[in-house]
This record gives sequence, structure tokens and C-alpha cells, in this order.
Amino acid sequence: MATTHTDRRRFFLATALTLLALPALWWASESGGAPNVATTGIAVSAAADAESASNSPTTTVTGTGQVADVPPVFLDGPSGHVGAGLSEIAVPANTDDRITTTATFRSNLASTTSCIAPGISNGERVTVVNLDNGRSVTCTATLAPSSAEQVLVMSSQLFAEIADPTDAPIPVELRR
Repeated sequence: MATTHTDRRRFFLATALTLLALPALWWASESGGAPNVATTGIAVSAAADAESASNSPTTTVTGTGQVADVPPVFLDGPSGHVGAGLSEIAVPANTDDRITTTATFRSNLASTTSCIAPGISNGERVTVVNLDNGRSVTCTATLAPSSAEQVLVMSSQLFAEIADPTDAPIPVELRR
């Protein structure tokens, strides 16, 4: 888009005013005197005299210019008990008897309370905990074939107690 002669003149004028006004404002704020009243209404000279008289952090200047001993605000309140900054470190229980795997179901298992669990001996009772929702069920392990994957296979009734069958396979933990 091409600019007109008038637009170019306006742009040049705005640039020139900005380049002159900003340094002038900066110089005026630097060379101007500081106010002689602090934000609390105390004269600056009285506050400076009180500060030079005492360097203690607990002294303040009152409205009349007198120095008063006042404890710091950040030290008020109850003190903490010993060890308040320490926290206990959570250590998990012995996990040697726990196996994390995935679980699925099959409707043609011999018993409704049985499950095929690789790595678990035949007839051992295990607790299966769904890691997604925390629900658990107990089943009796049956001997897994040697070609079986590392997946827990449960009866469909047991699986339905801990998860929706449409979610299979699910992450589980086996506890002996």
C-alpha cells in the first residue's frame, strides 16, 4: 500500500516528537528534586536523622519524628516446633511377592475362581489388583502352558468384578 504525501508527513512529525519528547521527559525526571515527604507522611529529613541515629532493625520513626522500638512484623506469631521442615520418606513395603503385568479374560476356564498366571505355582491363591481403579479379587492360579505369554488370564466373571470387559487388557498387580 503506497502512502500519500500527507501520511508521510504525519509519520515524520510523530517520529520527531517522540525522539525529542522521550529524552526530555527522562532528563526532567532525573534532574527534578525528590519529594521531601515519604509515603507514610513523615518528613524525609527526620527519617534520615532517625536512621543515622540507630542502625537497629527494630527501630522505627513515629509520626512525630521520635524513634520507637517495635519488634519486626515477620517475627510475630507462633514459633514452629523442632523438625517442622522435615518430612517422612515413604518406603514401599516388601515387593518381592508382587508381580506387575497385564490381565485379560477367557470365558472357557475350568472354574470361575481360577486364573492362568505365568510365574505362579499351580494351586496358589493370588490377589489381583487393578492398577487403574484399585479394585481387587482373589483367584486360584492354574498351571500355565510353557508357550504362554506373560499375561494373566482370568475367568470372565472375575475380570468383570475388577474392570469392564471392554477395557481388556488392563494393568494389574499380583500379590501372593
